[in-house]
Amino acid sequence: MGKLDGKVAIVTGGASGIGRQAALSFIDEGARVFVADLDEDGIGRLVAEAGHNYADGMATDVTDESAVERMVAGCVRRFGRLDIAFNNAGFGGFSPIQDYPAEDFRRVVDVCLTGTFLCIKHEAKHLIEAGHGASIINIASLNAIQATEGYAAYCPAKAGVAMLTKVAALELGRHGIRVNSIGPGLIHTPATAGIRAVPGLEQAFVDEAPIGRAGEPEDVAKLAVYLASDDSTLMTGQTLYLDGGASINKYPPLFNFLPTGE
Repeated sequence: MGKLDGKVAIVTGGASGIGRQAALSFIDEGARVFVADLDEDGIGRLVAEAGHNYADGMATDVTDESAVERMVAGCVRRFGRLDIAFNNAGFGGFSPIQDYPAEDFRRVVDVCLTGTFLCIKHEAKHLIEAGHGASIINIASLNAIQATEGYAAYCPAKAGVAMLTKVAALELGRHGIRVNSIGPGLIHTPATAGIRAVPGLEQAFVDEAPIGRAGEPEDVAKLAVYLASDDSTLMTGQTLYLDGGASINKYPPLFNFLPTGE
């Protein structure tokens, strides 16, 4: 018997990395999962691996409100309900602040923060009407609380996700909807491959983590299962930092490792 038997989850950014592993872990615990991502081929591969009885999905740009609305409707149409939302879609950028293109800044904030807002908005709209309670889980970041060179867009966007989580929890608790977020540190995913390819940089991250290692998608997925399940029914409005303790120390000085154009 799984911890999520009979439940249905939406996972954004679910075609790779943390989102993909969360989707598979939800399925392993008995849930059915609707995957949203820009990568249609990646969605197809996950559905083929998990089986069409347990997974489905659609291409979704989380910055497009009508697309997010279709995502929620598509999940409910396919699996009959919604119980868990894992709002994971996001990406970063890197530039010294004086050179940061405004268009790139807006895009990071739009995907990471506005996209999370739009997902919560339309997930909550359905969940309030359904009236059976739910768990919404957002992906923040260690960078929500730890400033980093070159991350003038990403750090504020993820700090915004952490605060948005609190506001949503405050508003939605009366409907039995819990809202929490996870703040990962360095996790081995395709999205962090560029960072990990820089000589010495991963070790600099590890040196700041008392646990002494980077994370794996499975680490995040295990915490997501806990937050999605009835094991965490008293928890809401929290951001849980899953970073090997790196938040106790500091972020590596990225300008020492990455070109800044100076």
